[in-house]
Amino acid sequence: MQHVNPFYTTNNIPSRYFCDRAQETETLVRSVTNGNNMVLMSPRRMGKTGLINHVFTDKRIGKEYNCCFIDIYDTSSLQEFTFRLGQEVFRRQSAGGIRKGARFLEVLKSIRGEFSYDPATLGPKFALSLGQIQQPLRTLEEILQFMESSSKPWLVAIDEFQQIGKYDEKNMEALLRTRFQRLANVTFIYSGSERHLLGQMFSSAARPFYMSTGTLELKPIDRDKYVEFARRQFRNAGKSITKDAVEGLYDLMEGYTFFMQKTLNEVFASTEKGGDAGQIEVFAAMEYLLDTADTTYRNILAGLSKGQRTVLSTIAVDGHAENILSQSYISRHYLGAASSVQAAVRSLLAKQLISRDADTYFLDDKYLELWIRRCYGISLEESWVERWQD
Repeated sequence: MQHVNPFYTTNNIPSRYFCDRAQETETLVRSVTNGNNMVLMSPRRMGKTGLINHVFTDKRIGKEYNCCFIDIYDTSSLQEFTFRLGQEVFRRQSAGGIRKGARFLEVLKSIRGEFSYDPATLGPKFALSLGQIQQPLRTLEEILQFMESSSKPWLVAIDEFQQIGKYDEKNMEALLRTRFQRLANVTFIYSGSERHLLGQMFSSAARPFYMSTGTLELKPIDRDKYVEFARRQFRNAGKSITKDAVEGLYDLMEGYTFFMQKTLNEVFASTEKGGDAGQIEVFAAMEYLLDTADTTYRNILAGLSKGQRTVLSTIAVDGHAENILSQSYISRHYLGAASSVQAAVRSLLAKQLISRDADTYFLDDKYLELWIRRCYGISLEESWVERWQD
């Protein structure tokens, strides 16, 4: 059999290919099994979804809980939130058989719940349409009541939870907090990448979710542990990669798990059994990945205004831009009027093309950052040396 590529770029990673996160896993499992809700914060592509799925497969969780994960990043109302949760609860129930799925639909008195068969999987399919949810709050309460009355407790992970603050309904935090706090059979992991928004939601005394959870901020995997993990995967397949190559990649990607995995996935695939990989092979893989993403990144920039492109490019070239709204920064980079820069930053944050940590702005998409830098004549080698020296 062909050896599987151990550098997974999806969120469902087999345990034997999951790198470290032992302490973070233990923290989440201990909190959940003691009935405590948790907030999980991290930049995008740092591996929070992979960690949640890893927790779901832990023997203390997977066999004892009904686990479901919903991503609400692209939702904008309570109606869409309720629909997304209903879909996932139905999927989880139907995994135990058609009767269990049908039993869930029977409790949805506020709508006419139905299911059909998915021709692709031959399994039951949630046939409810979004428009059928005319009383989303009532339907949500029915879903939560079903979960509360289940014989097995539920663990619900809600990704990009800060999105509820942008919903059409202006009281979503209070509305959900009131209903969630009544539940004894449902535990929540609230995760998100807009850390300043998520942090405010749970740390401000004026907000409904204040002091209702524990908090775990996901940092990059320890450098030495990731280097050893990567080299071990090559060795296990009869290949090798130099320590310097992995260390340099880690530093260049600032420990962002997804981009390290994506690069090493390509390096691994390009290295024959018995072959050796080093800095040259890592550069080749990165150049290939940048070339394949060229059209995507050009389309992203084409969808931005001139001012937004300028600000995005300035941040990418700087790597980490501090005090970007200060007059000295604006003047030094010829960014124009402060009000225009502020509007551009606000828009780029909303589009999640940049992130913010206090007064520092940066790109979470490290390949987009490198692609922009390459457009400005900064080679991978120059970026590599610059980041490693830092």
